[in-house]
Parts: sequence; structure tokens; C-alpha cells
Amino acid sequence: YASPAQVERRKRILKETLALLEEEAPASISMGQIAQLSDVSTKTLYNIFKSRNGLLLAAAGQTRAEIQSSESVLNAPSGVSQIIALTHTTLDTFARSPEFMESAISVVVSISAEEEAEYHRIGGTQQWFYEALLAAEANHELVPGTDCSMLSQLLAASQWGVTLMWQKKLISVDTFRHQAILKHCMDLMPFCQTGTKDWLQKLLVSTMKEACNTTKAAWIDETRMAS
Repeated sequence: YASPAQVERRKRILKETLALLEEEAPASISMGQIAQLSDVSTKTLYNIFKSRNGLLLAAAGQTRAEIQSSESVLNAPSGVSQIIALTHTTLDTFARSPEFMESAISVVVSISAEEEAEYHRIGGTQQWFYEALLAAEANHELVPGTDCSMLSQLLAASQWGVTLMWQKKLISVDTFRHQAILKHCMDLMPFCQTGTKDWLQKLLVSTMKEACNTTKAAWIDETRMAS
């Protein structure tokens, strides 16, 4: 499935799948429905993606890839700044399309261990952080001897933890945004050299001030959500 026509067909299938995820819950989407919209046979879908979950995971993965390759991320300085830029860009996507992102996240977190081993949808987040941390290490942003693998696990765990709280409707999108940035700052600061650490400290303070300016009504709504 590497010819131009086949690549284009795969793109069309993923486009139709993503459009469905914007309108329907993943559980209600069938392979037959996607095949009809994509103008291909159901057999073709299984030949390309192996399973329904495989197709849904590929669609969710494309969303992540588009965020990672966005101008705001690619134009950010490599290293720690790019980690923060990725988080900001991801959260902008959540704010613009919360229903769609909720569907995409539900696809990723519901997969089996075997599917995760094959598609690396959750592990892919850690891998991206790891590569960004290696760039930060090369830029002399990190304290010598920092374990980039361990720190990438910590960043990924923090991001997924806050994401799941939002998906479970325990926090609002605004709090999701603040908490994700705050967690990254606190996770990274102990391992950063003075200049980068000071920049993260300023970001931490400004994010906390922004969070404190959240309206009282928003806090009341959030408390109601959590209860």
C-alpha cells in the first residue's frame, strides 16, 4: 500500500474516519459505515488497517502527528521550548474541538495491551518527549547526568493524567490547560540549567496568575462536575 493511489486512498479513509469521530462516539462507528463514505470495500479497510480498532487508532494517531508537525511546534526552539509549544498547541486543539478530542482520547485509552504494543499510541507520547529532551541535552539546557528516558516517562505520565481527568469531566478545559503547563514546569525545573529553569519559573508564575483569574462561576461549575 505504498503507491501514490494507495497512499491517497488511505488519506481519504482517515479523513472520513476523523470526520465521523467529530460527529459520533467511537462505539457507534462501523467499518461498513467508513467503507461506504470512503468509497472502498470493507475488505480493503481490513487489508490496510487489520481491524476496526486499528483504523480508529490510525485516525487518532494522525491527529497527534498533525499537531506535532504544526508550524507552532516546528518553529519553536528545539528542546524544552518545543515541549511547552507542543503542549500549548495540543491544548488549543482540545479547546477548539473538545467533542472530537474526547472521542480520539477514548479510542486511545480503550485499546488492549497488544494493540498498544503494535500501535504505540500512548508510548508515542513518551517517545516524542524523549527526543525533545535529547535535543535539550544537546543544547545544554539540562543538568548533566539527567536521565532523559526517566524524565520523558514523567512528562508523559503527567500529560496523560491531566488528560484523563478532563476526559472524565473532573476538570474544565481551562483547568486542563493550566494544569498541563504547570505540571510540565514542575517536572522539568529540577533537571534544567539556570537559564532554562528561570524561564520555566516565569512561565509557572504567569500560568498560576492566569489560573487564579478564572471566574468564580467556572470554579463552581468545575466543582459540580467533580462531585
